[in-house]
Amino acid sequence: MDDVAVVRQAVDRLLEGEVAPLLALLTTDVGLEVACAGDESESATAWGKQAVADYFTALGGLKAFWQLDYTATGEQVIAWGTESFTVEGCELQGGCEFALLFEVAFGRITHVTVIEDLRAYLRGKAPEDAPGVAHGSDRRIA
Repeated sequence: MDDVAVVRQAVDRLLEGEVAPLLALLTTDVGLEVACAGDESESATAWGKQAVADYFTALGGLKAFWQLDYTATGEQVIAWGTESFTVEGCELQGGCEFALLFEVAFGRITHVTVIEDLRAYLRGKAPEDAPGVAHGSDRRIA
């Protein structure tokens, strides 16, 4: 099975609330970066399977509001997504585009980058930097 199919299968299970298939693909020292906007100072990084598990578990059930498409470039598998949601209590509706970038080596995920607001992230990058991912932040994920 190719990298896209393997990652897609694990993320599909994640959308059903099962984090274990994704964790099984991660290297022990996997990196996790959460890029909140184009400004690297707003990004957070952490290492290890537990950090990835904590991030995705905190999101709760995703199937109802995430839609994903997948592509691969070199050793990266990219899941491009859109999410829509309704804020409870006021029934305000919202949504955004995001991306999950999985760096894969020898069938194992070595780094996960979550770009929570894809448009803001791309606006904050120089054109030559936009397709890639910056991994330079020192801020830790709590």
